[in-house]
Amino acid sequence: MPDPKPNRPAVFIEKIFPVTLLNKQVYYEHGGNLFKGLHRWYSRKPLSFSRASVLGSLLPDSVTMEEFEYLLGLNRRVDGHADSTTKLYKTPPSPERIKQVHDLCEQTWGTRTPTVLDAFAGGGSIPFEAVRYGLNVLASDLNPVAVVTMKAAMEYPLKFGPDLQHDIDKWVKWVGDEAEKRLAEFFPSQEGETVQNYLWAHTVVCPSCESVVPLSPNWWLSKTSNYAGAGQVRKVTSDWYAVKPIPNLAEKRVDFELVKGRKGKGTTIQTDEGEFDPGDFNTISRGVGKCPNCENIIETNIIYEQGRSGKLGHEVYAVAYRRGQSNLEFRLPTGKDIEAVHKSKKYLEKVLQENRFIVPQVEIPYGHQFAERSSLIQQGIDRWDKAFNLRQLLSLVTYVEILNEAKKKLRAEYEPEKVGAICTYLSLVLARCIDVNCRLAHVNTMGPKIEGASGQHSLNLFWNYPETNGSTRLWQWCSEKVLSDYQPLCKQLGHDSPSLSNPNPLVAQSSRLQTQAEASISISKPEACATNLGKDDLVAQSSRLQIQEGDLGKGIKPEACATGFRKRKRKNLPHWEMDGAVYTLGFTTQDRIEFSPEARQVILDACKFFDGVRASIIVSVTERPAVQGRD
Repeated sequence: MPDPKPNRPAVFIEKIFPVTLLNKQVYYEHGGNLFKGLHRWYSRKPLSFSRASVLGSLLPDSVTMEEFEYLLGLNRRVDGHADSTTKLYKTPPSPERIKQVHDLCEQTWGTRTPTVLDAFAGGGSIPFEAVRYGLNVLASDLNPVAVVTMKAAMEYPLKFGPDLQHDIDKWVKWVGDEAEKRLAEFFPSQEGETVQNYLWAHTVVCPSCESVVPLSPNWWLSKTSNYAGAGQVRKVTSDWYAVKPIPNLAEKRVDFELVKGRKGKGTTIQTDEGEFDPGDFNTISRGVGKCPNCENIIETNIIYEQGRSGKLGHEVYAVAYRRGQSNLEFRLPTGKDIEAVHKSKKYLEKVLQENRFIVPQVEIPYGHQFAERSSLIQQGIDRWDKAFNLRQLLSLVTYVEILNEAKKKLRAEYEPEKVGAICTYLSLVLARCIDVNCRLAHVNTMGPKIEGASGQHSLNLFWNYPETNGSTRLWQWCSEKVLSDYQPLCKQLGHDSPSLSNPNPLVAQSSRLQTQAEASISISKPEACATNLGKDDLVAQSSRLQIQEGDLGKGIKPEACATGFRKRKRKNLPHWEMDGAVYTLGFTTQDRIEFSPEARQVILDACKFFDGVRASIIVSVTERPAVQGRD
């Protein structure tokens, strides 16, 4: 039976942990941090808590609570009260604090900059905070999206610094200019206006009168209220907009009338004719439709059946535009707008004939959880390309073509590493374009603002959805959202700080990361992360992870071999009430291990099991790990 007392120096996190203080810091962070804008990652952990976890796992237990708070970045206590004004997530540690952490690490572990390995890095919070303290960092994840995001958030800013912003902006502008040239004819504007977005509604054919019925739970376009100032009475300074469906049984369709006015009583618009409530004219509620022409009820199964048979259509019913710097305005689509939609369809068909592989016509794989939680497949979206209307696809396909051309130009101008960095940021902009320009996005009319498909934890088809002007607005808007924080991100990482001694984090996909070193390893995971897995499944699956003595290579004591991951409560964590469950491999942290290929595979299998669960691994290496595989 392994010794319950680990044969290594005791660390701060095993003695006490400032949970209450960190809860306040996490609350500050709810508004977001800089590298959240690069790409959405649902389970990204707060930076402040990650910083405390890294330091708590490295610093000795002799550190006092006051010293720990100071090393985190908080000001010294005043009259016994902890600092409550500093926001850790946007406060890099000072050079003095970094030096003290390095000194304590040397006293405890024999090296000033131990290597922090996060094998399940996900959103990258733990590696990000370790880099801020100038520590060596290895980060990996089975999900390639997580790996690319971490490269953009840490590796490239530290390698190329703030000066890369100039090159990124240059090529973002080039792509945007090319897109405007190629897509302008498909997004016409009237004189003096700049079209921002189009609002679409899915349509279904009424089984009773055969009218084409646009579906929407309400017909709001915008309900924006501005404020006169802090502490002042609310003052509405902009008009509210909606559309009103007009029955047209003779032509078997539904027409629209634009409604514009100031706020009325409740959620109504005050017009010259009286108050208008867009919610009174809904054509679908709780999945059940209603035909405005014959008032027939269209059952959910009929709507889904038409979706599966390809008869669920689309109809643009409003156009959002600006005149100069004025507020957003709306109008009904004109014949020119409708003609541009048909024109884009014909052009996309021509593009697909020339290169049918440029659009991912790939079936959505069946999964029982996906099938239970989403009705996409029942509604006819059984391939990824069906999550977009045809003009949305045309915009995205055009961006891909331009990006492929940009890569060739980049290779002729820059060295390979810089080409990879610039292409990564351009790809992240494209990813944002895909997120907000699809049938799974929706409009928040309180802005109004567009909410992307990733804004929810499930994939949902909205009955009405937005399309952003692919010629001008879409690429420009998404690039601003993704890349505007690059230089501040460099500053947050302390790129110009001499205390970091040029840290170079290594980020790679788990299947390509191989450690070629002797190492002392401690694997720990907060209990809060276990909520992503069923605890019964966790215990059952952990028994399958067998590590035999011969697999671990030489230098291992027989009693140090593990029979799997063991879940146990540490009794010496009286102040860490929210956690307390620790998962460890059965060998002690001072055993010197030279990993054999078999042992690496065992650990990799363990990593696969804990997919989506955060584990922080602290490694003191004598030789730099290497990444094998393609760039």
